[in-house]
Amino acid sequence: MSENQINWGIATEGEEILGRIEREKLAHVRVFDPKELVRKAKQIREIVDEDLGTIKYVFLSYNELSEIIEKHKDNRDRSLVLLHKQLAPANEGLTLEDVKALPYEVVVRLLTKLQTDGSFFPKAKTSPDGSVSAQSLRK
Repeated sequence: MSENQINWGIATEGEEILGRIEREKLAHVRVFDPKELVRKAKQIREIVDEDLGTIKYVFLSYNELSEIIEKHKDNRDRSLVLLHKQLAPANEGLTLEDVKALPYEVVVRLLTKLQTDGSFFPKAKTSPDGSVSAQSLRK
């Protein structure tokens, strides 16, 4: 075979390999399942804070958030109730009064940490050298 001729056997083999790779990729694509998402949303999650340690929490549902917003017009009260609702299922016996008794800086840190690293769609953190942190790649 000359240099300018196409080897159709190799081309066909390449197409078959690409097709197999594409099928494998499609088999691993996640499918949005709302019922499964609701079930998993109430699982206890963990994030680590360098000062506070491991923070255990759950996600709030849309209904829970709506009820809190409707019932608590003051942002301070709302924030404390939100924090309590997220922490209580993962921290047995934690009351709203316990959350209110926390130091101000701890409450602010928890609210900020849960809103960023603990959010449903955490944003990847990039270090000054451009690498992405392992925390942002958590499952």
